[in-house]
Amino acid sequence: MTPTTTRRTRTWPFHLAALALLTAGLLVPHALLVAAGLLLAGSVALRPRAGR
Repeated sequence: MTPTTTRRTRTWPFHLAALALLTAGLLVPHALLVAAGLLLAGSVALRPRAGR
């Protein structure tokens, strides 16, 4: 059996946006910005692959 790749490409801009939202939410402090950053990071991580 050949190993499959689990690397996802082009997700780093979304992770940077999630980090920016988290940072802004912690600096302001605003819970909705923190929640939006966590939701964005989770949705990018759990997104199905386009090749499937």
